Amino acid sequence: MNSVEKKQLNEQLTFARFSQRLGMAPAWLEVSSRQPPEPDLLCVHATDGPIAFELVSLTDHQIAERHAVGADVTRGDVDIHDPSEEIVRKKLKRGYSTPARHIELLIYTDGHISTPDEIIIPTIRPLFDQYSHPFTRIWFMGEHETGCLWDRTAKSHRLRG
Repeated sequence: MNSVEKKQLNEQLTFARFSQRLGMAPAWLEVSSRQPPEPDLLCVHATDGPIAFELVSLTDHQIAERHAVGADVTRGDVDIHDPSEEIVRKKLKRGYSTPARHIELLIYTDGHISTPDEIIIPTIRPLFDQYSHPFTRIWFMGEHETGCLWDRTAKSHRLRG
């Protein structure tokens, strides 16, 4: 399996975990990986039709590198910082092309960040209104929290733990 296939498999598994956490898994009839300039996934919802999803992992590269080589990331000799704001800011500035009616963003943590959900969420939430971005909804799936952080139409800000 090459690196693109691994990335696509990880994105599909992440989306499956996300939809299961929210109890929405049965609503998705199809999930397929896409190549840029399209968002990462094109999903077909049972009632809403095609919806494109862009995924972004909040990753501290120092922690990820230590995980990759099997190092103990709990030791205190790593200079850990929260990269959330920088990662999300870059994603909000990007453009996409898709046949779907709208694009949603799924921001997730995957064990490669030491920052807790309760710090990440208030750090990234103000960015959603600072930039003109293509996303209709912005979702978050952290260690404990999963839910919609921003909705262009409803301004819904509910999370589920």
